Amino acid sequence: MRSERKHRFDASRQFPLSLLEQIRLERLCQVASRLDARLAIPATSSNFSLRHSTDSLLISRSGKHKRALTAGDFLLVDLSGKALAYVAPKPSDETLLHALVYKHCPWINCVVHCHAPELEKIKPDQLRFDGHELLKALGAPDHNTPWLIPVYENHQDMGVLAEQIQKRQFQKSPAVSGPVLFVLAQHGIYCGGESVERAEAYLESVLHLLKHVGFTTPSNKTGAKQ
Repeated sequence: MRSERKHRFDASRQFPLSLLEQIRLERLCQVASRLDARLAIPATSSNFSLRHSTDSLLISRSGKHKRALTAGDFLLVDLSGKALAYVAPKPSDETLLHALVYKHCPWINCVVHCHAPELEKIKPDQLRFDGHELLKALGAPDHNTPWLIPVYENHQDMGVLAEQIQKRQFQKSPAVSGPVLFVLAQHGIYCGGESVERAEAYLESVLHLLKHVGFTTPSNKTGAKQ
């Protein structure tokens, strides 16, 4: 692990990473490795981010398979999704969606986006989980309280998607803790948590529920197992 901390700057090589950021980014790279083992980050898909400040974040650069992700592959960007360095590698195409979460959810410090096989056939407009102990890991008060996850049509326009997500999830009374979750249909899931560890735990809970328990949707009242 110590050898990995040679990555003392972001991917632009212009902004220094604190020791704490290096440690957190290494942990996030380990999350990517575990997701790769479950075939959840195929090809150059998926992206990972970490809050840097109230108005900036570090996000994985575009075009690299995330199984080989290192702390030096993260790029400092602002909350409009633009790299802060004048000359820098290209950030993820979906940076704006990560930035949206950090902008509206000050308790969120890490966002993980993956393309797990369990998500392949999910369609708009929401997932509903009922009656399982893991719902408490997501913040439900008990296992019988339903948990809903919004599902958005994936039409590839990040600006339009960001506007839809903002209106549906962030223009109501905001939460103050717990996961931030949404799915792009036939694409992947976004999972934000208070830390790298919490983001991974929330994501693992959802993927387990999808694979082993089942869910309901507006078009499927009886439940489905993926």
